[in-house]
Amino acid sequence: MQLSEALEKASRILEEEQVQPTLGYRYVSEAWPANQRFKQFDMQKQGYTGAMAAQIGLADERARRPREVYEDPKLYVFESTNFGLLLKIFSQVADADRASFADALLNYVRKPIAARSHKGASQFPSFRGDTSALALVAEFCIRTGYLKELLAATAEPTMPTASLAIMLKEIEDMIALNFSLFSDSELASMPSNLAQLREIAERQTYSARGPRKGPMTNNPHYRQGFSDAGNEIVAAIDGLGEECRKARFWYLKGALQELPNLEIESDMLKVEGFLVKLGFSSDMVKTLNAAESDYKSTASAFELKNCLGHLRSFLEHLHRESVKSIAAAAGSTVTDRWGDATLYLREQGYFTKQHETFVASLYTLLSDESVHPLTADREYARLLRNVVIEYGVMFLTVLDKRGVTI
Repeated sequence: MQLSEALEKASRILEEEQVQPTLGYRYVSEAWPANQRFKQFDMQKQGYTGAMAAQIGLADERARRPREVYEDPKLYVFESTNFGLLLKIFSQVADADRASFADALLNYVRKPIAARSHKGASQFPSFRGDTSALALVAEFCIRTGYLKELLAATAEPTMPTASLAIMLKEIEDMIALNFSLFSDSELASMPSNLAQLREIAERQTYSARGPRKGPMTNNPHYRQGFSDAGNEIVAAIDGLGEECRKARFWYLKGALQELPNLEIESDMLKVEGFLVKLGFSSDMVKTLNAAESDYKSTASAFELKNCLGHLRSFLEHLHRESVKSIAAAAGSTVTDRWGDATLYLREQGYFTKQHETFVASLYTLLSDESVHPLTADREYARLLRNVVIEYGVMFLTVLDKRGVTI
């Protein structure tokens, strides 16, 4: 797809997001939500499910700052129809044009678009009843690897706006619920990267200032009508600073206590994002989720064996589905089997002979451990799960860079 066509379509999606926002986070844990633990008995008597209770608790948390940062970043999953549409367009843009596509979206941040007014209550994120597509722009840029560019764009506005305040609320949500989307270093530098925006916002929060007993000094930067947005942006950035601190603590705690590797969990989200972006079948994501379900900390040896079986199926179909599309685009035909698909990928330059040998050995080990033994040890399951996830990130990144769509 030509860049101009992609940007025209993206602008229509953002316009619709202004009118009817689609962003949301859904509670997916089977456990009763911690934010409603003391109300569980009464709420269950009234017919509330854990998911319903979690959304009520989340609404309460969104009204407070700083936000609570969940130690487990997999309790909530992000969902958005318009985000999916943007990803679809992005996947059809030539690799050489993708940075330009993201940069064009960031123009909506550099010169902030006006927020959309709504009569009555508006869903999160909103500010004084207004909504903005900048929340979607933030989700898109962060989840596709353009966080650095997004933060740089926030240094260019000259005045605080409602749309910028709404965008920051969405970033607060992302860190609170899915902090593993950000690396430790990104979290460490975020407050300083937002310092310029905080400064221009803070300058609009007062018309004059001075000591308690002394002359007041007029603020030459102050313009009437921007104080509400200025106060909201300052509060949001200060809240984000505390969120970043807490998220970095969770990274540290996980490393010292040898809890689940949060970088692996983050890469798991990347794999799922790539699968959707490149157009793989929905069964691929379902297979990964089934493997995760069987990998839980309380899993029995039989469940771990099932986990390895799902991982083997995922790895096999990752190559087979890719080759079907690659071969069809080249006007050739390849036998729909693991070995033939893997050989074809090497022959077409998608990886080297050494790479082929590695992934073939991984597939063989998965097959041996998931088919022949009656059960599986957690050490084997952990190793093979982690390797498959990291292989998925590497392989899908190659497909993405070469413009492959399924």
